[in-house]
Amino acid sequence: MTKPVNETQSIHRAIAILDCFRDIQPQLGVREIARQLELHPSTVGRMLSTLTSLGILTQNMETHRYRMGSKVLKWSSVYISNVDLRVEARPYMEELHRATQETVHLDIPDGLTRICIERIESPHRLRWVARIGERMPYYASASGKVLLSFMPLEQKNAILKSTRLEQLTANTTTDPKVLSQELELINKQGYAISQGERVEGVSCVAAPIFETTGKIIGTITISGPTTRFSEKKIREYVKMLMRVTGQLSASMGHLLD
Repeated sequence: MTKPVNETQSIHRAIAILDCFRDIQPQLGVREIARQLELHPSTVGRMLSTLTSLGILTQNMETHRYRMGSKVLKWSSVYISNVDLRVEARPYMEELHRATQETVHLDIPDGLTRICIERIESPHRLRWVARIGERMPYYASASGKVLLSFMPLEQKNAILKSTRLEQLTANTTTDPKVLSQELELINKQGYAISQGERVEGVSCVAAPIFETTGKIIGTITISGPTTRFSEKKIREYVKMLMRVTGQLSASMGHLLD
């Protein structure tokens, strides 16, 4: 049965009202929402009252402003519990693989190490392959450094305190102060590049994946022989990777303003 026009319009307006609430404006008044949506305040007021009665919004009785209610958190929890990172990431990894023809892998943090949980190998004879289930250190790779740079400070410090910074190659960073500076830069720019830090002759570009609370839950990395990773290629890969990981993070519930 087709819904009446006014009922469909009400649903669209309710969703538009909810979309007005963001990290930078978590509380809004009737007139603020009315201005944003170009609706009459009385119309918005009625919609807000309905959403509040359903527990979707809640109102501060002193300021009369509205914010998201507990029901939204319940829906969020249901969504998150049914999202599989490997399944969600696979189409994005395939897109990067088609575009770059290099190995693409998915890493997640796991205690004092990171672990590869998915990969798509390069079709080239000369290629880098990360084994699924392989545990690797954080400090000597683009992927690991991205994970460290976006972790809560307490967690990051605990990992670094328990990790011996071994000289795996000539390019491995073993000075804690230098590593700290690198992590600060990665956090600011949103991605990392490594060239022969864990395995000589292998270059990588990695970017973070976030979930709904803003917590980092993994990275996608493009890896291959350094001989194929020219500065131009790296710039192209960074651009593609940032777009794709942004889309994947959004599918995991992370909202970007």
